[in-house]
Parts: sequence; structure tokens; C-alpha cells
Amino acid sequence: MPTPIVALDANVLYAIELTDLFLTFGTQRLARLHWSPTILEEVRRNLALRPDLDPRAIDYRIGRMNAALPTALDEAPPELVDSMTNHPKDRHVLALAVHVGASRVVTNNLRDFPDKACREHGIEAISPDQFATFIATTDPTGVRHALGAVAARRRQPPTTVDQLLDRLAALLPTFVTHLRTPITPAETLEQSLEQNP
Repeated sequence: MPTPIVALDANVLYAIELTDLFLTFGTQRLARLHWSPTILEEVRRNLALRPDLDPRAIDYRIGRMNAALPTALDEAPPELVDSMTNHPKDRHVLALAVHVGASRVVTNNLRDFPDKACREHGIEAISPDQFATFIATTDPTGVRHALGAVAARRRQPPTTVDQLLDRLAALLPTFVTHLRTPITPAETLEQSLEQNP
């Protein structure tokens, strides 16, 4: 199955747990992620409102994002942005998706990306939970590896995958439920038959 290409809206990149997980999806090639300087500037402005983050910490975080996925940073030409028909403040995000050939925009503001505006470009707007669940459904082993990698990086305090899922549950409820639902014997048999017809 081809690697899904997605544009990430700024509101997806605020929570560190979500950002870390999605970037790990990107570094492990479970998805090809894209953002723009405009999107990162919005992330920077909103992170600056947090009293626990100073400008150096924000610069470090954004720098690490771009270093981890150097091909993620791109920007749509202004004329393409102007041609979009979704909410004016988010036209640059939809235009980025069109520009990079993405099939999806991942956003917490679905109402700013109406179906009509997206579908004329072959794009679907989905929530972070829908995106993570899609990746978990299409590549469960890859997602388990990604979660293990994220947990392994958490050393202050040390974090298990189960503890990481606890933290993600409020942000990605369907994703976490999907991962924690045991596979039944019938499903195991069905998977075996699919792999060995």
C-alpha cells in the first residue's frame, strides 16, 4: 500500500504527545507529512502563549521537527492559496495539501475544510484521531514500533507504551481503543486465511 501523504494543520502540532507520535510515523515511513513556514509560525505563536515554554524551547522543538523530517517543509504558491474555497484563514493549509499531492489534511478544525472545497482537489479533511486510527489499521506492526520508539525517548520520567497510550487517550480515543482491543480467535483465523489463501 502506498505511503499516505498528509498536510498537518497547526492545531495538530501543539500537544507534544501528538507531535511526537506523528513525527515518528513520518520518520518510520508510515506516512509522509508536510507543513509550511506559515503553519510553523502559527504553531510558534500558540506555543508562546504557554507560560512553561520559553522562546528557546519553542525554537528547539520546531528545529527538531524540521531536522527529523527535512522534506516535510514546503509552501504552496500564493496563487494556489488564493484559489482555495475553504475558510480564508486555512486556505494555505488546503493549498499546501494540493501542492504536495496529499490525499488528506489532518486538522482539529474540520468545519474550516468543508467537503466541497476539499473533494474538488481529491482531498479529505480528517481529525488526528481518524488519521492515527487509519495508520493503526493499515500497519498495526509499524504503529507498535512507533509507539515503542516514542516511549523509549521518554526518560524523565521513564514511560511505558501503556502509559503513553494513557496520555494519548484524551487526544486519540478511537486510536487508543483500537490498539487496546484484543484480537479475537475469529479475527486471527481471518487474518491467517488472508495471508495464506
